Amino acid sequence: MFDLLKQPGRIGRLALSNRVFMPAMGVFFAAPGGGVTDDLIAYYEARARGGVGLIITEVTRVEGGAGAGEPCQLSAYRPSDVLELQRLVDVIHKYETAVFVQLQHPGREASSFITGVQPVAPSAVANPMGGEIPSELSTEECDALVAKFIFAAKIVSMSGADGVELHGAHGYLINEFLSPAMNFRTDKYGGSFENRMRFVTDILKGIKASCGQDFPVSVRINAQEMLPGGIDLPEAQKIAASLESSGADAINVSCYTLGCIEPGTFSQGCKRDLSLGIKRAVGVPVLGVSNIKDPEAAESLLAQGAVDFVGVGRGHLADPDWCRKAFSGRQSEIRKCIGCLACFGELAKLNRVKCSVNPEAGREREYARPEMTGNGRTIAVIGGGPAGIEAALTLKRRGFKPVIFDGADRLGGTLNTADKGYGKDKITSYVDSLITQVEKAGIEIQLGKPATVEDVKAISPAGVILAIGAEPIIPPVDGVKGERVVTAESVLLEQTKPTGNVAVIGAGMTGLETAEYLALKGCRVTMADMLPNIGSGIYPTVVADVMGRLAEHAVTILTSHKLVKILEGGLELQRLSDKQTVRLEAEWVVLAIGVRQRRAILDEFRAAFDRVLTVGDARVGARILEATQDAHGKAFVFD
Repeated sequence: MFDLLKQPGRIGRLALSNRVFMPAMGVFFAAPGGGVTDDLIAYYEARARGGVGLIITEVTRVEGGAGAGEPCQLSAYRPSDVLELQRLVDVIHKYETAVFVQLQHPGREASSFITGVQPVAPSAVANPMGGEIPSELSTEECDALVAKFIFAAKIVSMSGADGVELHGAHGYLINEFLSPAMNFRTDKYGGSFENRMRFVTDILKGIKASCGQDFPVSVRINAQEMLPGGIDLPEAQKIAASLESSGADAINVSCYTLGCIEPGTFSQGCKRDLSLGIKRAVGVPVLGVSNIKDPEAAESLLAQGAVDFVGVGRGHLADPDWCRKAFSGRQSEIRKCIGCLACFGELAKLNRVKCSVNPEAGREREYARPEMTGNGRTIAVIGGGPAGIEAALTLKRRGFKPVIFDGADRLGGTLNTADKGYGKDKITSYVDSLITQVEKAGIEIQLGKPATVEDVKAISPAGVILAIGAEPIIPPVDGVKGERVVTAESVLLEQTKPTGNVAVIGAGMTGLETAEYLALKGCRVTMADMLPNIGSGIYPTVVADVMGRLAEHAVTILTSHKLVKILEGGLELQRLSDKQTVRLEAEWVVLAIGVRQRRAILDEFRAAFDRVLTVGDARVGARILEATQDAHGKAFVFD
């Protein structure tokens, strides 16, 4: 199975054990000065141990100051960086995994908030999607940066790494020279195609001269830019061919759109045509990312000849053993990335990366040695959602005997509602993998009947984990008990089927997905929320993705509007800006304004048992990320 993925390959003279690579992803585990930390080593070692053929490190700065793109980022511009990188390289090389260090300068994408200095770029033009106006580099400064990239590659080669990747995509400095939408220079580094190529080709030729012709260099490029006058596929093919003739050993294909990342609704293989187009233009290996979650989709890309090596990025955040499980026929056990982009949301807040479905991501060292103090003691886990399952799996690993109770006929909790929206099949896959893990661990499950105190007492537990989720908030307004006032959950589960004009109250993720679900059913939808912005706490790319589809269905959205009263055939809102009353016609009202604790159940179990822990939404309503992190941490130290 997956014979193409398992097949060895080559980049230049470098032999790789298989066709899966982990592309560069910022994680913020490096030291503030650019050094390698024990946490960073543990993070990469877990992925190398998991069997990936090639790891491309996070973006690595080639200079300080304006060259810093992240607060805690690897560096390769000082002699001391050789020893720092060597620590990381040596650990990865214990396994059959090669490592490239990705060299990057953020250019105009840098932030003075992080660097303390003005960003620099080929031209003094800010990113149209937002950013600072950079200082335009002089010709001499461009020459100096070429030399810094070359020196950085020498640092990397001295560390023992297998190669480097030049980041020439995603709006960073090299990309800014390449793109006619970002480069408006009139000197030798701008204007004609050859001049726009000069910056990166001079770097390439310099690396080969400094590090040797056999030292592999990959270049990441945009095959498409969603910018007026930006690079399109024919232009990208010319760029790739020029890079090959200048010494590039591989081309890594990406694009520049929507923050360069795909939310969960995007299909696997969505960038197939871009990488295929580049493959037709070059003879060197083509690496490609394409929103891959499943090994079947990765194998298909290779079978179609769309890439030579398949990138699995967030899939390796979600499960460091992605390759090992796939190659040994255990693909059903892979914890699948659900595309929620919580990982990027954490980075946007300058936090270390976290993963909704893998609480150990970035905390591998912390969770490496659980205390095996369970001694077969029984623990009742009330609730089979993501928090309950995470707690049970962690307790089982520590030698406890968890028993999961859930009133539904299928594990998964509210995820079995969340997966009913548009493009939410990845949630279903995640639940399937959780169920497989529970079954493989041999955890006892009691489904189909809500657990009572008597049921739990019957198994004489040493403790109780309450993962009972939360209940929808029903606002105390007139008319809220009407027959056509329903919850978002009942709509998504098709327990109720609104028609005609529908008002959805609440514009968080649940409200947005419910509004879209109703619009696709032909309803005329109006949304209202008290907050000034929709999608509070959701990564902007996810919000933009949903909003694009809502716009196609002419869904009306009213922010800063408070529900006051529900009437026959309509409702009243208060516009918070001026306290004026706004009346809407609506045949149905759908409530999606949040959740609250199930206080009665919590109090009942706390009164009946001495050792009770509350995790996930049962403790505080939040996202999958917070639920799994909370459950894993509490179960890891439970005693």
